[in-house]
Amino acid sequence: MAHEIESIAWYGDRPWHGLGKEVLYCMTSEEAITAAGLDWEIEKREIFLADGTKVPGHFAVVRTTDNKPLGVVGGRYVPLQNKSAFTFFDGLIGSKEAIYETAGSLRGGKIIWIMSRLPGHIGWADDPIEQWFVLSNAHDGSRQVSLMATPVRVVCLNTLNAAVRGVKVKFEMRHTSGIMDRVIDAREALGVVTDYFREMDGVLKLLRSYSMSDQEIKSYIHSLFPLKVETNETLPGFGDTLNVEFGPRIEKYIEKVMELHECGKGSDIPGVKGTAYGTFNAACEFADHWQPVRGKPKGEVWSTGQLFKKLDSIWFGSAQRFKQRAFDQAVGLVC
Repeated sequence: MAHEIESIAWYGDRPWHGLGKEVLYCMTSEEAITAAGLDWEIEKREIFLADGTKVPGHFAVVRTTDNKPLGVVGGRYVPLQNKSAFTFFDGLIGSKEAIYETAGSLRGGKIIWIMSRLPGHIGWADDPIEQWFVLSNAHDGSRQVSLMATPVRVVCLNTLNAAVRGVKVKFEMRHTSGIMDRVIDAREALGVVTDYFREMDGVLKLLRSYSMSDQEIKSYIHSLFPLKVETNETLPGFGDTLNVEFGPRIEKYIEKVMELHECGKGSDIPGVKGTAYGTFNAACEFADHWQPVRGKPKGEVWSTGQLFKKLDSIWFGSAQRFKQRAFDQAVGLVC
């Protein structure tokens, strides 16, 4: 398979450039696992060298339907089947009702996820931010089972997931024999998620109340990117002694964020442009929609595999880290 995604099922607004299977209703976990093509299992298998020698202490995680190897793990690793993960999520939320809107896999089945939208929203009536709760699981041993709060700005589908004042965005569990016994612990994480969204709402409103000068906006955007070399020109906002220069590629990224601040999605909403909130959202729009991923061709045509590399970056990788840095810098302006 040339791309990294087997399948995805979604309900509601068309995501991922219309890829995957559209369903006409919110799904139960059983419906989601079938619609998203995730009704397969995995198992640990011993690893042998070409001469038949067994590799001690290491096992391959293999999908049983097609014998595809997904990763190599240690002896203590306990596979969590997709069905078990979705059942766990049902137990966490305390409902088997139709509450799931999207599910799918990344990296050829190595990462699976299911998303539920929580009731209500934070933010404002003219700029609502939805509250999403995501379960993701890695079958390749690369990460733990993760429960993650994901605020999504509806007007431009920007994910604003960032840690606020020590409130965790994620609750993680190791692949061990007691993982299914941790539903009670994980329910406490759902309460933490509620606190997280409440805290995020207050911080975002504080950011929207803070007006920035053109100089502050320029300095803020520059602060998000790595420096190339020192020069003889002092850049405002970096102190009296630090002189900086950016490479040509970074200069283009800076220009793009500046452009998004001026005319990005949602910048025309009254009270957004020229605020710390508006500038932060310009950074998020850049990270979610413009920041390059490895292998992206010239132009605006994305392959299926590249789109899902992008999703992985937004949730777990460089785009997420960029947005956290942008959030921290914005909060530093107002606190």
